[in-house]
Amino acid sequence: MMMRWAKTAVLGIALVLLSAGWSTPSRAADVSFDFFYSNLSPHGSWLVSAEYGQVWQPRVYVADWNPYYDGHWVYSDLGWTWVSDYSWGTIPYHYGTWVMDADYGWIWVPGYVWAPAWVVFRTGPDYIGWAPVSPRYSVSLSMSFGQPAPGPFVFVSARDFVAPHVRRRVIPERQTTVIINNTRIVNSLAIENSVVVNRGPNPKLIERASGQPIREMRIEQVRGVAPDPHVSRAKLRVDPQRMREGLRVAEPTRGERQPGGRRQDFNPGDSERSGQPDGMTRQPRPERQPRESVAPRSDPRGQPSESVTPRTNPNKQPRESLKPSGKSGKPLPPKGTVDKRDKKSDKKKKPPKKESGHETGHPDAH
Repeated sequence: MMMRWAKTAVLGIALVLLSAGWSTPSRAADVSFDFFYSNLSPHGSWLVSAEYGQVWQPRVYVADWNPYYDGHWVYSDLGWTWVSDYSWGTIPYHYGTWVMDADYGWIWVPGYVWAPAWVVFRTGPDYIGWAPVSPRYSVSLSMSFGQPAPGPFVFVSARDFVAPHVRRRVIPERQTTVIINNTRIVNSLAIENSVVVNRGPNPKLIERASGQPIREMRIEQVRGVAPDPHVSRAKLRVDPQRMREGLRVAEPTRGERQPGGRRQDFNPGDSERSGQPDGMTRQPRPERQPRESVAPRSDPRGQPSESVTPRTNPNKQPRESLKPSGKSGKPLPPKGTVDKRDKKSDKKKKPPKKESGHETGHPDAH
């Protein structure tokens, strides 16, 4: 009897614990800026963008690099999912978005909501392209809205869309102008069952173009799409609070600026490196010096002058004013010189007498 009671009690406790586990809601993946910073720092540099705050740039970045060259597409039950070839790709291709910054080139702006791919597509009968959404992009429960990225779009032939290495199939950018005019935007980012999905191009179209079947995979079976190697759908869910407030792809973290608005490299390890800086570090632009001509002038007493004083030559002696004198009305010579016109007498002459506005031409009588 006692043994039967003990078994019943153990079974009851197990059922209680199991039911408690089922009723406890699984929360989304606990990602934060600190988590991104520590995981991405070994693979690139943290920078401070004038527009987006603290951003990250991979060490592989070069002038002709594009974030969506190295990887491939997989169709999952959450839509088209980008699988990056980079070991660090589980974060910046599924959280936040990429943007072409005027100062740094391609950079990643942090965000805290997971998606199979934060991109918009362009589709046509022969070509398919994709580009990262704008950092200001947002999505709601019923519809998506915002600004699609202005480009550059990455285009491939429709038959190469599911190629294992996209880079080898990318159409040169100089040839994409005509393609853009013959394709249309497909923006299918949405929230379904509390998870962001991106349905993108119709799989049937891809099947016909590529000649191979497109099999839908469960997201848990797709590798390299989340920081945790064991993907859990529960950890991909959107926080309900974020859904109520409006879901944003990126939430920039504002960084500090140096005096004068200079940008700074936010990677603490860079200051300890020796030799030439790597390609990730950008030197700040020199500050513009004020022009001397705009500085206020001051008089010899140190007081600001209300008007601009004409410049003078310090080595040049000031000229004495020349006053008319004598019969001819010619100016007198400078002080200290002998007037050759009057050698007989150096007596002081009286000024000529004027009558009715005319000179008499004779000195006054004594």
